[in-house]
Order: sequence, then C-alpha cells, then structure tokens
Amino acid sequence: MSDDSDDLIFLRDHLIWLQKELFDEYEPNKYESFDDCLAKWLSNVDDEDARMRMFKLLGHMFFVGKKQSDALSRSAFSDQTTRWLVDTLNLDITDPKLKQTIDQAVRQTWFCPITDSLRINGFLKVNGLHGHSHRPDWRSLEQFGDAARVRNYVVQESIERLVLLEDFVGTGSQMSSTVRWASQTLPNVEILVIPLICCPEGVATGERLAQQLNNVTFSATLSLRHELFIQENPQQNEPNAFSEIRDVIQRVQGRLGVWQGAPYGYGGTGALVALYSNCPDNTLPLVHSQTDTWNPLFSRIRRS
Repeated sequence: MSDDSDDLIFLRDHLIWLQKELFDEYEPNKYESFDDCLAKWLSNVDDEDARMRMFKLLGHMFFVGKKQSDALSRSAFSDQTTRWLVDTLNLDITDPKLKQTIDQAVRQTWFCPITDSLRINGFLKVNGLHGHSHRPDWRSLEQFGDAARVRNYVVQESIERLVLLEDFVGTGSQMSSTVRWASQTLPNVEILVIPLICCPEGVATGERLAQQLNNVTFSATLSLRHELFIQENPQQNEPNAFSEIRDVIQRVQGRLGVWQGAPYGYGGTGALVALYSNCPDNTLPLVHSQTDTWNPLFSRIRRS
C-alpha cells in the first residue's frame, strides 16, 4: 500500500472521529449529517482527481466546536480581561485583596459584542458574570444608536471600562469602524477589544487601532498562523493540498454565486475555518457557498 493511500485512510478515520466529536453540531447544517454534506460537496465535481484534492483539503480545516468556543470565552475573561484590568488599574499582584479588587472592577466593566455573531449571553454564563441590563452589539449601535444616550447609560450604570468581544475576525475591516466609533463615543472610557479567533490581517488591523486610539487595547485570544491560509499566489513551503486545490478553485469559481469574483473569500483571506455557529466569509467559498450549481460542505448563513 502506498504512503498516499495510508494518508487517505488516516484522513478518512480522522474525519469519522471529527464528525462524531464536532462536525455534526454545526448549526446551519442542523438537519443534515456531515456524511451527507460531504457526499454532496464532493459530487460538485465530476472527475475523481478534483474530488481527491477537495478531500485532502479537509485535513487542514480548523473547526471550532461549542466546547472549544466556551474555552476561548473563558480564556478571554480569565486571561485577556484580567491582565488588562491589572495593567490598567496598576494593581499589585501580591496584594492579598487582589481578587476582591478585580471583582469590583469587573462589576464596573461593560461586556458587549462587536456584532451579533458573538453570543454575549453565552460568554457571560460560562464566566459566571452577571453583566449589565443592556448588552447591545456595537455594530448596530454605530448604525442606529444615539451617542449621547450611550454616554448617559455609562454614567447611570457607573461603567468605567468597556470590553468589546467578537467570535471571529478576518481582515478586521468590519471591526475597525465600530471600534473607532466606540472610542469616539466614550473617549474617557478604557476599551479592550478581544476577538476569540483572529486571522493575521485582523491582528494587524487591531494593533493599528490600538496605536491610533489612546483608550483602546487589542488582545486576541487565539491568533491563527499565516501558514494556515491559502493565498491566491503560491507560498513557500505550503502544504501540497494548498498547491493542488488552486486549479480546482479556478475551475469552479464561476459556480460560487456572489463569490465567483472572490474565490479566496472576503479580502482574499483564504481561511479554512468553520465555527459551530457559522462559517466565516473569510473562509474559501469552495467550502461554504451555496448556489443552484454548488452544494456547500459547511453552509454559511449570510447577513444579506
């Protein structure tokens, strides 16, 4: 048996395990098993070679399940938020009353999502936080909110700090305008921006925001490495599966609907990421696009 056959058998067995542990909890595919979605996805192409290239690509998929998402939420609070509070308040970590001081600071901190993709109620629950009575997503506030009313609420609730959370940040373009608006709306409030998962370009965008806005700190819980992304142009030392899939992408991009002009995803990110709740638009449309002529592996719920 060839090494390639051994690799394919290992990948098949690995996917069977992942289906049981993770893939079947993918919410947009709630009424279809991963097996069925995989069969339809591979059937999008007629020749065996293209199917094999698509199948091999699955060995590089990064899937974040509910348990993993909860773990990232706990880390965002216990690590990023706590360290930020210690630094912002200049606390002495040897102080025996440190925990009480941090608990009080947390009560004066407003935890909100950047967009409605981040389930703020779930974040508060897994961290045992009560939060404030209103926890709006700031993208909507930016569009429809009244800055003066937001400032009044902050005063009434004795809020001294704001933590803005997002489940996934790709290029950071959507996050950028909202964070700027928050900074301008609350210029005297310290703001911590935490993506649970962030692509390299999103990290660069977040760091630029923190440099430009005096009251903003950026800290991603999980920053994905550059080598996990498929670029339109070949990269040095990239996996063979990446090199092999480009031809397939070129052949099928006319069948990807709104993504036919952006076959490497929003901003050309080329991600291979799916969250249990949805598939980011930064992921290859080959994976998530759904049209009359293309069946997705992880169908994406779009905003429009």
